Amino acid sequence: MRDERDTTPKQSLPAALLIHGFNGEPIDMADPARHLGALGFATVTPTLPGHGTTARDLARTGWDDWVAALWMTARELLEHHPRTILVGHSMGAALALHLAAHEPRFAGVAALCPPLRLWPAEVPVVALARHVVPYIPTAPEDIRDHAARLGKDRKAYSWTPLQAVHSLMRALPSLRAELVNVRCPALVVCARHDHVVPVRDGLAVFALLGGADKELVVLERSYHVVTKDLERAIVRERVGAFAQRVTAPRVSRAREPGADAAGGPHSA
Repeated sequence: MRDERDTTPKQSLPAALLIHGFNGEPIDMADPARHLGALGFATVTPTLPGHGTTARDLARTGWDDWVAALWMTARELLEHHPRTILVGHSMGAALALHLAAHEPRFAGVAALCPPLRLWPAEVPVVALARHVVPYIPTAPEDIRDHAARLGKDRKAYSWTPLQAVHSLMRALPSLRAELVNVRCPALVVCARHDHVVPVRDGLAVFALLGGADKELVVLERSYHVVTKDLERAIVRERVGAFAQRVTAPRVSRAREPGADAAGGPHSA
């Protein structure tokens, strides 16, 4: 799994693992990655297995492959950067939540447009159609911002393998059951007019999270690709503020010798 990372060697830096979505690529996470880098975070944005090559490669991969590759990157990050957060978009958000449910050392997780049920009527259709029509044309990016939609940097596949879509859909019920185990601080961002992941999925994810420290942002103007759409600045700023808050070093407030309970000197 290839990745794009800030190679700053300082192990004391907080870090962010940014995870793109289905048929996506690291450039989809470039805006929050740049912002986090400017805030002093070491950032890693891997290319998930099956992505960045050919649609046939994507057809041969699935949820377990994406999870396994991310665990390798995540554990390396946690070893060198104990204050690591997860930031994922769409399928990447689902993967981030899965990791957070199984690894309590993450400082926090930001889930942007996380899928949970998608469109239930499509699930059995995809399960059957994948045997007959292995690939379908990829829909245009769901972005309201016309200028961003015309960006020429993205190289997503023009054909979508239904086998890989089926793998994602099959994993979502298990993810739903795992959300109670996500106890680290969480930020959920969803878009009211998302045509890919319905806003109700993000609201349900927020409600099911097991931790008490959680934030919800519902965008009113953006479509699915919130990292590049009209309210990308809001997404960038909220992710940055959340990341700074949950990775801030905890200050020891041990009482100094001779200090009294009425407000004597304390270390800070």
